[in-house]
Amino acid sequence: MDFVKIRGKDLQDCIMQMKMKYGPEAHIYDQRVTTEGGLFGTGLLASKMYEIDVGIPEKQNSKDRIEKKLKDLKELIKQKQKTDSLVPANEKKVAKTIEAVRPYSERRRRAAVMERMEPIVIDDDDYELESSLKPYHAEEQIGLSLANVSEIHEKPSISREIPQVSVPKRHSNIEKLSERLKSEGMSASYAEEITQVLEEHLSSVDASRFATVCEKAISILESRITIDSDLFSGTPRGKRKVVFFVGPTGAGKTTSIAKLAAKYSLHMGKKVSLYTTDNYRIAAIDQLKFYADAMGMPFYAAKDVRKLKEAVARDGSELILVDTAGYSHKNPDNILKLREFYQAFGDKDYLENILVLSSTISSANARSVADAYETIGYKRILLTKLDEAEYLGSVVELADTIHREFAFCSVGQDVPFDILNASKKLLAECVVYPEKLKGIAGEVFDKTT
Repeated sequence: MDFVKIRGKDLQDCIMQMKMKYGPEAHIYDQRVTTEGGLFGTGLLASKMYEIDVGIPEKQNSKDRIEKKLKDLKELIKQKQKTDSLVPANEKKVAKTIEAVRPYSERRRRAAVMERMEPIVIDDDDYELESSLKPYHAEEQIGLSLANVSEIHEKPSISREIPQVSVPKRHSNIEKLSERLKSEGMSASYAEEITQVLEEHLSSVDASRFATVCEKAISILESRITIDSDLFSGTPRGKRKVVFFVGPTGAGKTTSIAKLAAKYSLHMGKKVSLYTTDNYRIAAIDQLKFYADAMGMPFYAAKDVRKLKEAVARDGSELILVDTAGYSHKNPDNILKLREFYQAFGDKDYLENILVLSSTISSANARSVADAYETIGYKRILLTKLDEAEYLGSVVELADTIHREFAFCSVGQDVPFDILNASKKLLAECVVYPEKLKGIAGEVFDKTT
C-alpha cells in the first residue's frame, strides 16, 4: 500500500483530486484541517486548508505479470496434451479425409516422390528414432498424430517455445535524478520510492525534459513535507505556552531561542521569558542572558526544579522558551533528566518539546538523535545551519519517515534575523537543487510599534 497526502480548499476538493489522480481504488484513511499563511505567523487572516491521507493499492509490476502469463501458458499446453492423448480412435479420421479429396493425379505424384526418398534416422541424446517412408497406398493414413507419438508428450520444451519479454528501461532523466538524490544523502530505498512515483506521473514527453522531471520531483516532495511554524499551535485557550528546545550539543539551540524570542516579543508583541536549565556551560548561560537583557525580557537560570518552580510562579509571560543542556543521544539517562524540570509547571501551562537538529548532521546520526529524544516526545523539528549544509535530502527523508513537522529554519548566526518559518517549497527545492542553500536569506521585519 502506498500513502500520499492531498491538500485542497475543502474536503470535496480533496476527494475529487484523489479520484482523478488515483482512481476508485484509492481511499481516505485520515483527514485534518490546517491553516496556511497569516500575518507574520500569528494565524491572523490565515486561510483554512483541508488535508487528507490517501492509501493507494500497489500495482502489480511487469515482472509479476510476465511470470503469471508464462505459468498460465504452461498450464494450457499441458491441458491440450492431455486432451489429445484421450481422443477416441474412431475420431482420428481427419488426415484420411483430407487425402481422400485430393485429385488422383496429385496422389500419384506424391506417391512417386515418396518412393524415391531414403530412410531417415533421427539421433538425440536421450532417444533414437529410425523410420523409413514407404510408398503411398490409398488406404493408409498420411501425417503424424500427436496421440501416436509418445515422445512428444514425454519431453515438451516449453521454455524454448516462449520468447523472453524484457522489462522496459527507466528513462535516463529519471534515473539521473534518482542517482543525484542518493549522492546527496537520501537513502536508496527512499530515492527509489520517489522515483517510482515520478514514473507514474510523467509522460514520455515530460520525462524527456530534465527540468520537468525536477519540477515534478519538487511537487512530490512538497506533498510529503509537513510544517507548523506557530509556537502557540495546539495551545488551549487560557493556557501559557512553554517550549523546551532539546537536542544534542552544538545543534544551535541557544541562538535559535534568541531569534524566536525577538520574533515573538519585538515583532509580534508577545510577553516572552527566557529560561535555561543548562548548568554545565557558563558561556551558554551568559550568552542567553545577554540576548534577554538586550531585548528587555526576563531571564532565569534554573539550578534545580525548586528554583525553577519559584521563578515560574512569579512569571506573567505568555510564552516561556527554555534552553536545555546538550546531552549525548547515546546516553538516554541524561535525556530523561529533562523530565524532572517539567514538574515545575502546573495546570495553567501547556508544554511542548521541539527537537533542534543541525542540517549538517549525517543521516545515520540524525536517525539516532531522533530515536533517542523520542523517549521524551516531540512533534516538531527546528532545522539549523542551512547556510552550512551541502544538501537536505537526509533530513527531509527523516522527517517524512518518522512523521514529524518542520517548525523553523535557521540560516545563519545573525540574531534576530537569520531564522525563517519552515516552507514546504523551500525545503523541497533545496533537496532537488542544493545550490539554492547558498542563497537563503533571513527574515526582515520592523519592531512593532
